[in-house]
Amino acid sequence: MFHKCFVLLALSFTSLITVASASAQTSITCSSNDGRRNYCAVDTRGGVQMVRQRSGSACTQGSTWGYDRRGIWVDRGCRADFVVGRGGSGGNYGPGGSTITCSSDDGRRHYCNADTRGGVALLNQRSGSPCTQGYSWGYDQRGVWVDRGCRADFAIGRGGSRGNYRPGGSTITCSSDDGRRHYCDADTRGGVALLNQRSGSPCTQGYSWGYDQRGVWVDRGCRADFAIGGGRQGGGNYRPPVSGGTITCSSDDGRRHYCNADTRGGVTLLNQRSGSPCSQGSTWGYDQRGIWVDRGCRADFRLGR
Repeated sequence: MFHKCFVLLALSFTSLITVASASAQTSITCSSNDGRRNYCAVDTRGGVQMVRQRSGSACTQGSTWGYDRRGIWVDRGCRADFVVGRGGSGGNYGPGGSTITCSSDDGRRHYCNADTRGGVALLNQRSGSPCTQGYSWGYDQRGVWVDRGCRADFAIGRGGSRGNYRPGGSTITCSSDDGRRHYCDADTRGGVALLNQRSGSPCTQGYSWGYDQRGVWVDRGCRADFAIGGGRQGGGNYRPPVSGGTITCSSDDGRRHYCNADTRGGVTLLNQRSGSPCSQGSTWGYDQRGIWVDRGCRADFRLGR
């Protein structure tokens, strides 16, 4: 009798261990049989890992499958088995020191959920299209983004670069390859300096590049490397020096534009660069918001006395 009770207790204990293990690590099959994106509701806080592909269509993390707080998603015909729980990979949601693959196979911008607070670094480009930070890939508080056909592997966590989201003393490349204004997320409180111009189009502060509280911006074809923080103070576009600094401000489209500057020490026009006249009070001036130019005026200005 005692022996039978002992056996029953042992079996019950084994069952409890099996149930606990199953709750910690669960398997699920998720399918995109119609070629569209489908979600499978599951708790992904413990991470997710693909263990078996069942479809003929490719299952690639960040392109045809991934996960976020809503669950696991599959797309473009992917059908696969996934492990959910502690045994899963933490690379796509809330990772630390892990890797993910993120893809823009349709040429559009896509986000891959990731905890980017520890920085992100590009490890391996898989696409024929270039993966250039600030142009076709980057990251912010929402995760890693890819664009214009970029597909690559990224390192997430402490080993990653801190150049694109809240950096300090780092470098980023920011590009306006389509000739339009683009922002690259950066913590510009420590200042920004242009290190290396990569484009044929000129990169002129206040005209085709600058920075403000939103980050570094580039325009009119400028593509360049910028030093972020670390005591480097660009000075012309965000928290500029009170005295002795210079800035170029432009109204190339004939409209009024503001260039952020600390004008408390006064502003002086140094050099008119435009064919259109720069006349104080008419086509240029300054107030507490900064220096403004209008009606085609483009010129260099000195800040302070």
